[in-house]
Amino acid sequence: MMNPSDQLHRLVTSVVMSGFMSIALSGVFTFLEFGMGLAWLTAWGASILIAWPLAIGLDLVFGASVRALAGLISKTLNARRPATQS
Repeated sequence: MMNPSDQLHRLVTSVVMSGFMSIALSGVFTFLEFGMGLAWLTAWGASILIAWPLAIGLDLVFGASVRALAGLISKTLNARRPATQS
C-alpha cells in the first residue's frame, strides 16, 4: 500500500498530466475542426470540460497498469541494446 505522500503525488501527477494532455489535444483537434475563431474557442472550452475529468478517471483506474507495462517494455528494450564501452 502506498503511503499518503506517494498517494498525493500520484493524484497531483494525474491531475496535472491529464489537464495538460486534455487542454493540448482538445485544442489541436477542435482547431483542426473549426479553424481559428470564436467557434474554436467555444468548442475548445467545452471539450476541455469533457476531456479532463475523463482523462483523470482513466489515469487513476489504468495508470498503474500502463506504467507497469511501459516499465516492462523499457526493460525488454534495454536488455536488447548492445552494451556500450566506456
